[in-house]
Amino acid sequence: MDASEFKQIFLPCHRRMYATAWRLTGNQQAAEDLVQDAMMRLWTKRDKLTVPDNAAAFAVTTMRNLFYDQHRKKRLKENDEEPADHQMRTEYDASDELATKQEASMVLEIIRELPERQQLIITLHDINDLTYEEIEQHTRLNAVNIRVALSRARKAVREKLKGIRT
Repeated sequence: MDASEFKQIFLPCHRRMYATAWRLTGNQQAAEDLVQDAMMRLWTKRDKLTVPDNAAAFAVTTMRNLFYDQHRKKRLKENDEEPADHQMRTEYDASDELATKQEASMVLEIIRELPERQQLIITLHDINDLTYEEIEQHTRLNAVNIRVALSRARKAVREKLKGIRT
């Protein structure tokens, strides 16, 4: 495709490309840059292109793909480094293990202070890993009562733990 044919086919698409670019970017300067980059991409590939049936759709699709590529690269660059919070520790840390054991003993102590029914249900479900059906058989309570008691017990444990930590 020579320069005059390129101008004849793709320059009339400029207005539609700009409208789409502006909707994608929401910024006049960024939209103009995006249209220019898309036109450059089309220009550099002009020798390999055949005359498309719908030049405007082809040009807009090329521009849209360019926009998505740019944003994908930017997002990959931003997410390239892992935050320190998400990295796994390589060393054994005895203080963390001690803190975990202390918290577990505090939770068990809080469970012992709960009303008898809540204490039984939270122990059976969360510590002994029994299903609701197994707890029904053990306690002769229906599933709704078990869920309510378990929810209340967990809420009480959370609130007491929060009070201890602050």
